[in-house]
Amino acid sequence: MFREGTYLTKEALRTIRRHKGVTSISVIIMSLSLLMLAVFLLATDNLLRVVGEAKRDMKVYVYLDNGLSDASIQRLHQQIMLVEEASSVVFITKNEALADFRNQLGEDSDVIDALDTNPLPDAFWVTPRPDHRNPESMKALAGHVAQLPGVEEVRYGREFLERFEAIIRGVYFVDIAVGIIVILSAIFIISNAVRLTVIGRKKTIEILKLVGATNRFITTPFLIEGAFQGGVAAVLSLLLLLGITLISQRFVPDLTFFGADKAALYLFTCVAIGSIGSLMALRRYLRVSA
Repeated sequence: MFREGTYLTKEALRTIRRHKGVTSISVIIMSLSLLMLAVFLLATDNLLRVVGEAKRDMKVYVYLDNGLSDASIQRLHQQIMLVEEASSVVFITKNEALADFRNQLGEDSDVIDALDTNPLPDAFWVTPRPDHRNPESMKALAGHVAQLPGVEEVRYGREFLERFEAIIRGVYFVDIAVGIIVILSAIFIISNAVRLTVIGRKKTIEILKLVGATNRFITTPFLIEGAFQGGVAAVLSLLLLLGITLISQRFVPDLTFFGADKAALYLFTCVAIGSIGSLMALRRYLRVSA
């Protein structure tokens, strides 16, 4: 088995060297096609990271009625903690809220000095559980808390959250559409490159069949060839994307490249695409099954 695998791998490499012109053209075209997909995937990855960070900071702001006693505030704190979607609850006095508002104003904080009284109410900052940071759960959390006695108003940035969710859905749709187009293009490119190789080795393949070679023995070198093209194209597209990312970071400093796990998954996927392209060419022109 080991000797057979070594022989088939060497045979695939010999075929690649023998048709290096066609292979090189296929790899270059495929890498440029994959680059388009990689760009969209990287943009999506960075967008999801930004959205994730924004969601981690999301809170439900619960504004209280004026004049609540300490006992009423403590009771209300306990009631909010019992709400399923709530993770933590922090009480913010009106004085703390005013000081925070002053810090946000910065140089314009002098306007606060003109106020005779503090217009801000006492409030709770409620952090939702990680699995409840979506429009439906946030709405449910706000609805539960708003019904509690002593609560004047509840806010949680509903429009902001819904807009983000709509953007993410749109980006996913674009990724899927681009991904399907690029994957089909890559399969077509590799399928045609392997088809040329198959045609060039038609007599050799017929002889192998006559001497009793199995379908697996015949098809494996071509599958390795397709996987090789897909892997090399993936590496080239990642290197091009890395260069684009480094240049773009001058203008968008927070832009990050794929982690090792995602790059490996991308590479594995491209290798699989290459093998699928070869398999399609083999089934179409040789009528054999791997």
